[in-house]
Amino acid sequence: MLRLLADGVPYPLLALSFPLGAARYLGLGERVGGLERRGGRYWNFTADQPPRPGRDPLYQASPLLLRVEGARAWGLLLDESYPSLFDLGYSHPAEARLAVAGPTLDLYLLEGSLLEVVAGLTRLTGRPPMPPLWALGYHQCRYSYADEASVREVVEQFAAHGLPLEAVWLDIHYMDGYKVFTASPQRFPRLALLAEELSDRGVRLVPIVDPGVKVEEGYSVFEEGMRRQAFIRDDRDELLVGGVWPRRAVWPDFSREEVRAFWAEEVEKFARTYGFAGIWNDMNEPAVLELGGAEPPDKALPLTARQGAKSHLEARNLYALGMAEATYRGLQALGRRPFILTRSGFPGIQRYAFVWTGDNESRYEDLALSVPMLLSLGLSGIPLAGSDVGGFGLDAEPELLLRWMWLGALYPFFRNHSALGTRRQEPYAFGEPWTTRMREALHFRYRLLPYLYSLARTAHEEGLPLLRPLGLYWPEDAAAWRDDQFLLGEALLAAPVLRKGARAREIYLPPGGWQDFWNGERLEGASLHRVAAPLERLPLFQRAGTAIPLTEARYPTRTARWPFLCFRVALGPKVRGRVFEDAGEGGDEGAWSELEGGFDGRRLELLFTDRSGHARQGVLAEVWGVAPPTRGQGYAYHNGLLRLDVQGGGAWVAWD
Repeated sequence: MLRLLADGVPYPLLALSFPLGAARYLGLGERVGGLERRGGRYWNFTADQPPRPGRDPLYQASPLLLRVEGARAWGLLLDESYPSLFDLGYSHPAEARLAVAGPTLDLYLLEGSLLEVVAGLTRLTGRPPMPPLWALGYHQCRYSYADEASVREVVEQFAAHGLPLEAVWLDIHYMDGYKVFTASPQRFPRLALLAEELSDRGVRLVPIVDPGVKVEEGYSVFEEGMRRQAFIRDDRDELLVGGVWPRRAVWPDFSREEVRAFWAEEVEKFARTYGFAGIWNDMNEPAVLELGGAEPPDKALPLTARQGAKSHLEARNLYALGMAEATYRGLQALGRRPFILTRSGFPGIQRYAFVWTGDNESRYEDLALSVPMLLSLGLSGIPLAGSDVGGFGLDAEPELLLRWMWLGALYPFFRNHSALGTRRQEPYAFGEPWTTRMREALHFRYRLLPYLYSLARTAHEEGLPLLRPLGLYWPEDAAAWRDDQFLLGEALLAAPVLRKGARAREIYLPPGGWQDFWNGERLEGASLHRVAAPLERLPLFQRAGTAIPLTEARYPTRTARWPFLCFRVALGPKVRGRVFEDAGEGGDEGAWSELEGGFDGRRLELLFTDRSGHARQGVLAEVWGVAPPTRGQGYAYHNGLLRLDVQGGGAWVAWD
């Protein structure tokens, strides 16, 4: 990184410094390591580097720093696209230093509670649109499902094993000679028919689209791009040609509006022609594998290359953002909610795309690393993200895959992906008893969809992440700043199993009341607990006073108007839960419905206010681990499970 900048930066580094003090430092987006940033040095420069210990920078650039001291916090957004450096005590233990490889240093500073600062920063960088409901389901990918028969076989296996599936993803081998916006006439001769056939079964196709456009006469995308002068040029104003998957390629200049419009047209035409449901943007740092016969530093285009009036030095970090915007506009023209997944990005990428953390490996270390990486992305304004479940590189073992499937069931984006030449790792790949166990994890994901969809709405309205560090609510509690636990929303605490062979683990519960999600056992907060961690489930704990909306594990997803709802209630003096519902693909505003009530130690009252406007088959509230009530209205009780029928409004029970 330093060598690349030394070769390409025409400016001295502009810098500012301040004392680190006793505070905690968070944010900076996608990084390897824990949540705490103190003691590290972090570059903001989009690079094709997979997440490995000691590597920085990675695919994303996120010059957004959070400082937490006691109950107060501030957030700093460095509003510069030039490469920048955050040195947080790496060079001088007591000093933070921010440097920019550009002519200006502009920043925004927000102060308040950590919750207020996280929400406030997203008012600056933008909040995500509502995703289509199916995007929150389960996705299956491999590098590569090489032909139509392979895709059909995967879909048939999922159906035969009773496994939910929302989408199959197509990696680079579906293309004709690695030409973007094409399909191989040999491997995928009837791709549009395949997409239609799968759509009838509730399964969608999502293809990869890289920015590198093959240099080839007669290839319409290249020729139209040349006609529009759409491609990046070098510092001599000549077409910049390099090697990526096609041997010779050029790159669109997404810094220009007319080029984004050109790309949007190609995306719309491509998705409409083949019936694709979304687009996967990869290699969009942008990555180049060969320039002048050699691999360039950091797989980057020359920083002196020209993008309109800007150098690539200034425009590089914004490249994926421009590509995502163009892709979003192209899909939006189809009249439904766009779905895009991106590898690279910059603050604001959440306005257009989900993010995944790139080429991880099938190791427990990578399983554990995914937790702080996704938490940090959420704190940095990117709430809809995931890691490749099972690991992309190396061979997955069945126990590792199962633990990852349970953790992935709580990721905002849930996709299993593996590399060419590795062992297959679809949920059915290891046979029984593993298939049954993985089916249970998948069914749990689908039961959680009302809660996940409601959290996606909260991210859209308020800018809060779906996955949240415990310290977001208990910033003054040092024990809450853990890298191996997290909250899903504010109600559900997850303690994933991150070590091979573990059947129990230590957890920390923050202050307040908690209960085991699976059996209703009450546990005290502000303390450590040793809990069972069997293969069949993930340790989960619900916060007292919350009500989590669940539904039946039905798939494929058709609508986010849930015919059946069951609120899981953790008792507290006040109880509240809510659920957001709409059509799931856009076209209506949707509405929040609420379950509210309270428990005074002897009497539980609950009232459901339904604003959805659609017919229901039932709405229940259930409480685990309680004695049989002595009296009440609208309830049933069996073996420690209390169910209250709240569809008509209210229900109550009492213990005399």
